[in-house]
Amino acid sequence: MNRNLWEAGDFSRIAPGAQIVGELLCDAVPVYAGDRVLDIGCGTGNTALAAARRRAVVSGADPVEKLLNRARERSLFEGVELDLHLAGAEALPFLDASFDVALSTFGMIFSDDAEGSVREAARVLRPQACLALTSWASTGMNHRLFEICGRARPEIAAIQISRNLGTEAFVVDQLSRHFASVQITKRPFYPRALSPEQWLAGQKQFLAPVLLAYENKNPAETEELDREFLALAHLHNRKPERGFFAEIDYLEIICRKA
Repeated sequence: MNRNLWEAGDFSRIAPGAQIVGELLCDAVPVYAGDRVLDIGCGTGNTALAAARRRAVVSGADPVEKLLNRARERSLFEGVELDLHLAGAEALPFLDASFDVALSTFGMIFSDDAEGSVREAARVLRPQACLALTSWASTGMNHRLFEICGRARPEIAAIQISRNLGTEAFVVDQLSRHFASVQITKRPFYPRALSPEQWLAGQKQFLAPVLLAYENKNPAETEELDREFLALAHLHNRKPERGFFAEIDYLEIICRKA
């Protein structure tokens, strides 16, 4: 994963809104009590904590220390144990066949090496174990949002790779090389704000790809980015009379080893 990308902004201010994604993923697998679970790209701990609440034995890996520190704070507050490691998805610090389940909610998809991260996930899983991850669907608002970010900052490879993993054919191609079965379910995610303008202000301040899209832009370029992002928000706003309420498609991907 690209440390520089998620060092920017403050993802801890964004992550709580996506807690439900990790909860749903744990139940889709499902995660059982006593399972050894690894959360890859665990960030602030949404999915790792969801697995720990289900009485699993949970490890987490992320390349951004400030996000791991937030995960540690949350685990202490909730009174659950997480074994957290500073590591990217491409080089996991675990022995072969160590886990029953590997999870990743919008984490692995931002690896600079999609194939390498999938290979590592397969390596640390036991036979017949499961990898379950989520990515932003190519039919959804966030796919277009990252397209705008990628045009503004084409040097950040992880943004384009995340968009590739929103395409079902690409997902199947990557994952079927290491897993016997790949099941994809499209699910909705519902971000909310008092207005599209408030939504954009939060993205610009806290979400790394958006924040970096604006970096070093002149006033005219900044205004153009504002117009693009707000047009996107208005296009996907399902309840303009209630501020901002969008439906964003994401892919829930469940793979099993032979």
